[in-house]
Amino acid sequence: MKINASNFSRNRKRLSLTQLRVNKILTCVINSYEKIISDGVVYNYSEKGSIKEEDYLRNRLVDDYLEYELNNIEDNTNRFAVNKEVGEEYIGLTDNKPHNDPIDIHIMDYALKDAWGQKTKPYFAIECKRLVTSVSSYVNDTEKATKRKYRKLRLPFEGQLGFIENNKWSSNIVAELINKNLISNSNIKTTRNLEKYILKKDFDGSYFSEHEKVNDTSFSVFHLFFDYSDIVVK
Repeated sequence: MKINASNFSRNRKRLSLTQLRVNKILTCVINSYEKIISDGVVYNYSEKGSIKEEDYLRNRLVDDYLEYELNNIEDNTNRFAVNKEVGEEYIGLTDNKPHNDPIDIHIMDYALKDAWGQKTKPYFAIECKRLVTSVSSYVNDTEKATKRKYRKLRLPFEGQLGFIENNKWSSNIVAELINKNLISNSNIKTTRNLEKYILKKDFDGSYFSEHEKVNDTSFSVFHLFFDYSDIVVK
């Protein structure tokens, strides 16, 4: 079987550009967290009303910091559109039926239209979880990704964000716990366990892993772990 060299080269360039853009997005998320720290912000769950704790933390991150960070890096060109709880339709790879997926943080990158096609709407998804006593629900988000094929152009990189509320856990400990879970999890085919992935100097809570969907398609996950043990008041 012949390989079209020009198509191969084009795909490599497209993926390389996409990863650079995803790195920019993730750096903005890190910048947002660091500004929360420098601003001395404290989130009191008694003030969240009927909003779920996880959603409350995500809302504050996105609405109060991330939107500004994304617009700022592109000199206010509005290349990014960030939203919360955006429903995207997917086909279940185990039942072949359509489903709706409410995405925690949905970031559309208009700058990638040239790479993926002008009629596309490339978006990057970040799922958020609180990490208090277990990493099971966090790993469950990875498992969900192995069983879904999205109708719209979801970038071939997944994002997962963990709010660490356990003051005995560091990002290293969380990564070790997740890797132990992945090793024993027969529902997830992991080809590369969580490894350090440096996105920004002096920030050590970023990791990278690789997995396969049930249809043998490979995908990557960028992980961010933020220490919220001194930010959250229960």
